[in-house]
Amino acid sequence: MYLSPSDIQHARLHTLDNLHAASQAWVDATERLAELALRAGRLALEESRDHLEELAESRSLRLDALPLERLADWRSESAGLVSECFEIVGDAQQALLQMARDQVAALDTLLLRQMDRAALSADATGEAAIGHVKTAIRQAETSFNELADAAARGADMVEAQVRQVSDAFVGGSEPAEKVEVPPPARSRRTRAG
Repeated sequence: MYLSPSDIQHARLHTLDNLHAASQAWVDATERLAELALRAGRLALEESRDHLEELAESRSLRLDALPLERLADWRSESAGLVSECFEIVGDAQQALLQMARDQVAALDTLLLRQMDRAALSADATGEAAIGHVKTAIRQAETSFNELADAAARGADMVEAQVRQVSDAFVGGSEPAEKVEVPPPARSRRTRAG
């Protein structure tokens, strides 16, 4: 048995939707990273301008070290920017993992449907073999989803650790030893940029 035209059309539309979702995730991430880089550039320019004003007011060309509070502010701002960068990349990865799950599910559905059609014209031995192949396809999809969930948890854990270190820099304290890992989730809501 061959795939029906509607099966082919459905698979094609689903693939295009998933490619669009992946592209959109990277476009959104790129936009957010560009905004972040622009904000970091503005902060650096403001700091440079303030330092040049101080030099002009003092009328000396002595380059003194920045006051500790300005260094602490710079450290806090930098830590926040790094944390936000990891958040953006983590969100993009989560979106791609969800897209991959959806695509695998669509392809597996198509394969299973084709196996069902083939089983209709198979003898008992062929039907048993088709049953084993269908079981293998379901197990492979389950394994893939478990790997995708593990990758999602790993990304969440890295993001939480970076956020914790960044918060420690902002607060001026040492990071806590234990990082709370979010519970496993099939999909993660993408944060608005």
